[in-house]
Parts: sequence; structure tokens; C-alpha cells
Amino acid sequence: MKIFVLALAFVSPFTMAANWQLDNSQSSLHFVSVKNDTVAEVHQFKQLSGNWDGAKVNISIAADSLDTQIPIRNERIWQYVLKSSDYAAITVRAELNEQNIKTLSVGGSTVQEIPLNVTISGTTATVNSKVRITRLSSTALQANTEAPLMLSTSSFKLTDGVAKLQELAGLKRIDPIVPVSFSVRFTQ
Repeated sequence: MKIFVLALAFVSPFTMAANWQLDNSQSSLHFVSVKNDTVAEVHQFKQLSGNWDGAKVNISIAADSLDTQIPIRNERIWQYVLKSSDYAAITVRAELNEQNIKTLSVGGSTVQEIPLNVTISGTTATVNSKVRITRLSSTALQANTEAPLMLSTSSFKLTDGVAKLQELAGLKRIDPIVPVSFSVRFTQ
């Protein structure tokens, strides 16, 4: 009987396995830009991929999947800020131990402060995040920002590219602090 119970534990849908994949169709990443101190616009990246192996989360965001709703602005950001011809992806890496997640029941959630190592255009900076992780089912987890991440363009050495955008668009100012929010779903 004990062997049967042990075998069930290994095949139980609630056991954590190291095979979690990001589901792009159920995930999103948005950020807000503010120009001339009064005009705020929401933008998004449309291609996210990644995995969680039970210890580390790795996410890749295709730089050229940026959508600002203005094609020429997309091209300028790709060229001058993200330098997408040299850096095809923005990467995010974080430590997330399965011990903190595996006890969640379906519908249960936990809020965790997680340092994210973010790399944009070849420069890496650590960004502190507050993330709510919810178990949606035995094979699905959702992670959402509890509060927006506040990225500084100077932390990623993007200020020259932003200045070029400002010049090309004839703007007085583009705010150097960028609020970012995400919702990512991982499935097995």
C-alpha cells in the first residue's frame, strides 16, 4: 500500500516538475511612456517565451515584437533604444524556488518579492518586483505584477537612444522612468 501511495505522489498533477513553459497566448507585458510631462501612452511586447525549471525562471522578450501602435515609432525604438539588430531579445532571469509554490492549492496565491535580472540592449540591471503567483490548475501558474516595476532608462544605458527619439519626434521631454507591468502564465 505504501508503494502505491508513493507512486501516486509522483504522478499526481500537483507535483512540481521542472517542465513549466511560458504560454505566450495567455501572457502580456505592457509599459507606459510619458512625453512632454502630460501625454502617457501604453505600449506592449507581443512575443514572450520562457520556462521555469523549479529553481530559475528565464524569459525572453522579442525586441521586434514591440507594438506602440505607431509603426515609425516602433522602428525608431528598435533602432535607437533597443538596438534590435544587435540584441534580438530582452531577457529576464530570476530565482524562484518551487518550495514556495508547490504548497499552493488551486486558486491559491502568494505574493513574493523577487529580484529580476533584466538585460536590455546588452546591459543588465536588477529590478525589484512584487509578484502575485496563483495556481490556476494542477498544470498552470499565473504570475502578475502586484505593483508596476519602475525601470530607469539610465540603469540600462538607454538615455542616448531616448534622447534621439525625443529629437526625432520634436519633443521637449520623454520621461526616463518607465512603469512596466506583466502577467505571465506557465503551463506543464
